[in-house]
Amino acid sequence: MRKGFDIFGKAYGVMFRNDLHHKDSVDYQIYKKMILINSDSEDYLYHQDISKVNIEVTHHELFSFAKKFRGESDIQTIKNVLGFTSNIVKNYDVPFEKMEFGGTEKEIIDRGTDWCTDISRVGLCLLQCLNIPCRLAILVNGKKAYNGHTVCEANIENEYTLVDFTYGVLGLLSKKYSVKDLLNKPKIVNKIYRSKLDLNIDLDYIAGLYDKAAIAEYDITKKHNFTMSKPNQYYLNMMKFSHDGLWKMGED
Repeated sequence: MRKGFDIFGKAYGVMFRNDLHHKDSVDYQIYKKMILINSDSEDYLYHQDISKVNIEVTHHELFSFAKKFRGESDIQTIKNVLGFTSNIVKNYDVPFEKMEFGGTEKEIIDRGTDWCTDISRVGLCLLQCLNIPCRLAILVNGKKAYNGHTVCEANIENEYTLVDFTYGVLGLLSKKYSVKDLLNKPKIVNKIYRSKLDLNIDLDYIAGLYDKAAIAEYDITKKHNFTMSKPNQYYLNMMKFSHDGLWKMGED
């Protein structure tokens, strides 16, 4: 199985190594252990028994807070959490150069964010506190530079299902769709995201992100480094130039 920074190619490897999260933080470590979804890893990632949430989750600082999102079913519970996280994103209005990244899930909630990796960790944490297994999924458009996104997969009735905590989208139409199911399926991706009627996004851009993907487990009951960070020079430079699909800083 292919694992780590370079699974999407050299250029994306450079970008992930220059991630703006602190290099000792859990967020940076996630990129080190992410596993590419391909024929070599499919059985390991999708055909094994789904791990149950660690019972120690009851000691997490957001365990009691998460109870407010409990619905009549796991699907309704997930939709409740999706509404919460996507509202954080919609209401966040801080200039990029003044943003903070990482920290504990509670710290992220308290300060707000529109950064997909941070809000994905919040959503994952709340679902695990509600005894719903959830893991991270990192997406990239391998055909274009600087096109990445982080979503999650939640366990609904023993099936992995896409959960995009940034946009408030659940991979559920007439059936459940995992990230693997959606790779290179732009019509289905468009349909899933279009089902969130209040979304004002470029659906072609979103569909392009489902070109390649990797999975990373994150157990909130384990001890992690939550050092926060500010934007680094790599990302400050990235945010300044127009994005035309080409690498601009010698990554390739």
